[in-house]
Amino acid sequence: MVRPVALVLGLLLCTTLAACGSDTGVAADASVHPFRLVDGGTTTLAELQADDDRPMVVNLWATWCAPCLAEMPDLEAFHRQRGAEIQLIGLNISDSPTRAAELTAELGITYLLGRDPEGVFVEALGAVGLPVTVFITRQGRLALVHQGPLDLERLADLAAEHL
Repeated sequence: MVRPVALVLGLLLCTTLAACGSDTGVAADASVHPFRLVDGGTTTLAELQADDDRPMVVNLWATWCAPCLAEMPDLEAFHRQRGAEIQLIGLNISDSPTRAAELTAELGITYLLGRDPEGVFVEALGAVGLPVTVFITRQGRLALVHQGPLDLERLADLAAEHL
């Protein structure tokens, strides 16, 4: 027997994946939506994918999200361990750029950081709350939208399974 919570979560994930387009993976709105890089300039997930054949892990976070902040050291550890193989991108959602910069500096975050002040990625992925971590294959296909915090072990397991 399937538990009602598992069924609802499964339906949510299926709806999210369907909304993101199983042919191309990442929702068209999200993959081509420009976002600001913290170190200057703008880019899109599609441009990053075209310039680099590594799969991507994209983490959506905010300074006001305690689980987001709790998982960032594990994301940094993952980046240090697997950065040559997998691109890690942190997108700060609808937040203060000053506060986000202070927190990432305090935490010693070195992976690529960007800002999505309008929350376009959350909407395009059909996400509910933060943090959200998206796994995108080398071919640009959306492999998984994970809602909720991740620790280093679970992040590594999901990357091994989906990338």
